[in-house]
Amino acid sequence: MIHYLVLVKIKDAGLFAKYVNGHLPSIVAYGGKITFRSIENYPVLGQETWDVVVIQEWPSESAFDIWWNSEEYQPWAKIRDDAASLSIIKCLNLLQS
Repeated sequence: MIHYLVLVKIKDAGLFAKYVNGHLPSIVAYGGKITFRSIENYPVLGQETWDVVVIQEWPSESAFDIWWNSEEYQPWAKIRDDAASLSIIKCLNLLQS
């Protein structure tokens, strides 16, 4: 398993809702799942704030890459950039053996 942390700053709320609802089925179709999502995020250390925080779980890095570059996701990727600014962080779990 591999996890991706998605940090979102929304630019256009309506367009972002369209993006979320539109691309979620493609995540499932490619073997990924959302394991955490929050819209109430408060900094404890530092001043950076995020409108949405998401953790995606994937069976492998290659499964994520195949989805990321898939024909199903590409139309949503174009909407994504107009809807929000994202940081996506690949997280390797050091606790898994």
